[in-house]
Amino acid sequence: MKELEISGRKYDVYTVTGRVNEAGKNMETRVQGGGGGGYSYRGTGGTAPVTITSTTVVHDQIFLTEDSGTEHAFQLQDFNVACRETNLISVVWAIKKGKKLGPYVVVVNHTTRKSFYNDKALKKIFRFNIWYFLGGGFLLGLVLGRSITGGVFGLLFGLLMWAVTWNGPKLREFKEQVSLPPAVLA
Repeated sequence: MKELEISGRKYDVYTVTGRVNEAGKNMETRVQGGGGGGYSYRGTGGTAPVTITSTTVVHDQIFLTEDSGTEHAFQLQDFNVACRETNLISVVWAIKKGKKLGPYVVVVNHTTRKSFYNDKALKKIFRFNIWYFLGGGFLLGLVLGRSITGGVFGLLFGLLMWAVTWNGPKLREFKEQVSLPPAVLA
């Protein structure tokens, strides 16, 4: 286990490295639709457009055996890991201090030299502290707007900026570290 500190938040990062005994994959398609309907009045009317969207979720199930003989089963979503029996793989997950569970963030196939990332979870982990953005936005709005209303608009601006930014350099550094050979990861 390694400790990772990002923007004042601490995470325990766990890694399991082993040989693949078995790997399975299936896909789930989620379909959502809405809209439609309409009206008619005295021979005229209109209809609302129908929208249909679909997303595909890839499910990977991987069984690994460590050198010590300990077997692990991993059920991963949206990684789309390419692996087969005997490949050497590391699975990495991060748990925020004080929590019991955390997301899988990286799967590294050392045999093929490919890494698979859970970018959604990584962006959450490597996001800057929201209080910096809210405080800075409020102060900026207060000074520029010369009123509490300006401060409220600054808060909203700070929230928007927080939603679209994360600590890119730290994220790149983390990705480089977890892509190292298994002896270095342990």
